[in-house]
Amino acid sequence: MDLELVMCLAGNLFGIYIISRFFSIFFETEGTQKRKGLRFFCYGFYYALNSMVSFCFHGPPPFIILSNVFGCLLVSWSYKGSWKHRLCAVTLILAVGIVCEDAVYYYLRNLHIEYLRIICVLVTNFLSFMIVLLLQKAIDLRHGKEFTFLEWVAVIVIPVCSLLISIAVLDECKDEITVVIGGLSMILINVLLFFLLDRIQEMYRSQLNLALLEQQNQAYESQMDLLRDSEEKISALRHDLKNHFFVLNQLAEQNQCEEIVRYIQELQTLDEGQTQMASTGNPVIDGFVNLKLNEAAALSADIKTELNISENMPIAAKDLIIILGNLLDNALRALSLCDTGRKLLTIRMSQERGILLIEVTNSYNGTIHKVGTALRTTKAKKEGHGIGLKNVQRVVDEYHGQMEIDYTEDLFSVRLVVFL
Repeated sequence: MDLELVMCLAGNLFGIYIISRFFSIFFETEGTQKRKGLRFFCYGFYYALNSMVSFCFHGPPPFIILSNVFGCLLVSWSYKGSWKHRLCAVTLILAVGIVCEDAVYYYLRNLHIEYLRIICVLVTNFLSFMIVLLLQKAIDLRHGKEFTFLEWVAVIVIPVCSLLISIAVLDECKDEITVVIGGLSMILINVLLFFLLDRIQEMYRSQLNLALLEQQNQAYESQMDLLRDSEEKISALRHDLKNHFFVLNQLAEQNQCEEIVRYIQELQTLDEGQTQMASTGNPVIDGFVNLKLNEAAALSADIKTELNISENMPIAAKDLIIILGNLLDNALRALSLCDTGRKLLTIRMSQERGILLIEVTNSYNGTIHKVGTALRTTKAKKEGHGIGLKNVQRVVDEYHGQMEIDYTEDLFSVRLVVFL
């Protein structure tokens, strides 16, 4: 088989993969089996059309451009979205491809290298691939997803190294089989590496969602425990109410005022244990906040709550858990490290005209100072101070809100404004 034909087919297949990754940035990839089948057919037709035009029309670029325009429009039709959205995505991916191809041919056109056309195709594909990966990471970062330094390095280093290795193989090797195997191997390695990287990221996000779901379930269970405990205590109190009134009546007839006071004080201790300090009607907030406030009560904290919110708020339950969970966990951790003095925990939440206000204030020991944008404490046990604030900021950014942090010598406060 002709070397140029093989590399042309492989390059077009790699180009289809690049376009599919690009469209996954702009469109939802999930859908019915019928839509997925239609998408697979469109990509297959685009690949066949582009391969035929690329192989049959080496010279006139208009034919190749027209086939790419038609193919991209056809593929975009298999995704859900408006025509304006589709045209924007198609125009952008075509612009990336044309700019990369023109730049590559401009810089390599005067080089006297064997297999120059194949090298240009590979360089164009790897350059387009790197641009699409960077664009994908930039958009994910804007949506609050975080990436490690190694992930950013991989996005740049893997395509560039593959490109350099491919050029070296094509320039040094004279055997066509070696050239084909080298070029195809580099393409396959890139596809597999980033496929595995995507799967690892999906697994990580799935584990994070499971952890959030577990916290949410814990909040519901806590709320149910509080309700069951309250119902049992009320039932027991109703059952014994006649006997208590009888005893009080006997003590009153005997003018034993001190005994009456003591007996009433004993009755008041019957509801000790878990108490329901939050009662907004929102099961997620009530369950989770009551769970954390009872933990604060166990630390002998002075607790104040002001919760003025509706039962149904237009904010995802998982986002509420991230915000309240991280803020209250940090507050509880700080309270547990307070050695002396008054322990204070204040929670304020209010909702008005599409704006949710959240403020958590707690006591702390030690000294806080900023290192860049991060907070550090001079307390001996540093693990946990400020943990989770970055996750809170990420959720607040998703709702185009604001987060303010303030602190004095003994009080730490976080205020959030979330637009619903």
